[in-house]
Amino acid sequence: MPATRKELILAALVLLAIPLFCEIALRATRFSAEPQLYIADVERGWKLRPGAEGVVAGEDRQFVRINSLGFRDVERAYGKPENTLRIAVLGNSWTEALQVPQEKTYCAVLETRLTGSTCFAGKHVEVLNFGVAGYSTGQELLMLQQEVWKYHPDVILLALYPARDIANNVRELNNAVNPDQSPYFVYRDGELVLDDAFRSLPALQPREMALQTLEYHVDQHVRVLQAIGALQRMGKVRIAMAAMKEKAATAGVDNLEFSIYAPPTQPALEEGWRVTEGLLVAMRDEVKARGAEFRVVVLPTRPQLIPDRDKREALLQKLGVKDFQYADGRIREFCARKGIEAIELGPALSTYAQANRVYLNGFNQSNIGTGHWNETGHRVAAEAIAAALCGEHPGDQTEVTVTAH
Repeated sequence: MPATRKELILAALVLLAIPLFCEIALRATRFSAEPQLYIADVERGWKLRPGAEGVVAGEDRQFVRINSLGFRDVERAYGKPENTLRIAVLGNSWTEALQVPQEKTYCAVLETRLTGSTCFAGKHVEVLNFGVAGYSTGQELLMLQQEVWKYHPDVILLALYPARDIANNVRELNNAVNPDQSPYFVYRDGELVLDDAFRSLPALQPREMALQTLEYHVDQHVRVLQAIGALQRMGKVRIAMAAMKEKAATAGVDNLEFSIYAPPTQPALEEGWRVTEGLLVAMRDEVKARGAEFRVVVLPTRPQLIPDRDKREALLQKLGVKDFQYADGRIREFCARKGIEAIELGPALSTYAQANRVYLNGFNQSNIGTGHWNETGHRVAAEAIAAALCGEHPGDQTEVTVTAH
């Protein structure tokens, strides 16, 4: 029997009342979803959203603000001030560092440390943070070419985290949240070239990107939509974690990050190393052509920083390796052959962690030793980078050859 007009009106009112009630309830409980910090980008797959801000729960609750040009940094101008030396840092989530206050990130601490030192002959030093979570070395090369040169940097630091970068540089092993929405560099006829097939994805078409922007602005004012978006993002993370386990199994390891402690035996991992090394050379040539200086900063992996000797030994036995140095040593030797200066942070950070019996990763009992660097980790890393740039040994402050352009 067809519904009467009154029944249809009543049903419509009920349908309207449910989301309205939910909206009132969410506002009453002061619900606020985490900020949408990332936006689709046709050049690099995704990027940080300019001006986005809010509290990120993650490993430790932290207020995060992205500057007006789309980086987790203080506001920067394209033009370089007089008597200033600029250092641009490329990296992934370890450099983006959403887990600590912006002023406690290793980039910010490094800026303060270098400005207060004598090794740059009284010049003011700016350290610009171009880190974006999930970025591969390939995306960082594109960031350098497309964004970084606008700021006229004198020094380029590539923060390389071997436990993620090697795998993320090949499609088969990339464990980012959106691995398909990523550019890749591949070898064709012996030449490293950009595979930009990702640009054909529906999410990167002009109409869809415009709708995403509109949706973002509407979400800022509607709590129900924020809650729905939060659930969707949680679902994507779970899917990504499941995919990560599957890719690790394909690579023949329990944890993909542990694959770098021995020579690669799987074709995908071998290709990951090959592409990564090719990208380092490409970045070296790009920087040299611009008259700047290039350094690769090799970030230590979590196992390297375990302060407890027994726990380190137990993990070594489990993995069947003699130490955690294979990736660091391979990168060091490769860079030496190719005329690239490498700064290894592992020795300084592991020595500090063991001497002080503290974890430099994690923030609480639920993630201690397993997360990103905490404030102490960032501080020690910044001090180690500053010492390397200044050619320092304990008690020594030697002038370096870096010059402002």
